Amino acid sequence: MAHFAKLGVDNVVLAVVAMDTITTMTSGGIEREDIGIAYLATHHGHENWRKCSYNTHAGVHAEGKTPFRANYPSIGDYYSTEHNIFYKPRPLDADGDLMYSHTLNTKTGEWIPPFSPPALTSEQETAKSSYRWDESVWVANDTQGWVLQTYPT
Repeated sequence: MAHFAKLGVDNVVLAVVAMDTITTMTSGGIEREDIGIAYLATHHGHENWRKCSYNTHAGVHAEGKTPFRANYPSIGDYYSTEHNIFYKPRPLDADGDLMYSHTLNTKTGEWIPPFSPPALTSEQETAKSSYRWDESVWVANDTQGWVLQTYPT
């Protein structure tokens, strides 16, 4: 199967479709993106499509092959023409604040915080604690941002 993302305004993913790989091949059996796009444009009346890989997530191909465009997209994701990758929208913290502190890794398509979370102590691990990012903490002091979250047992 070949997979293609239908792109809208600002390269937002509107849909992802699967089609028989044969519809993307030359008569000599070589798969080409432009053939798939032409087929989709003819049959769906939309011109802006990009091939994507069902097996690529966070810049890694699940079957050990070469990753393709960083991620398999979902509706609402973005395609970067500059970096030739699919990526999720900028994430929100637990309070619903956009994480402007995070930067897009243009190889993996993942949003990266300014620094890693602290290590959990054994007591925190036993208590089922974890760290979550809080953008407002980071805005107040850009050397902080991770907040310890302990879950009831």
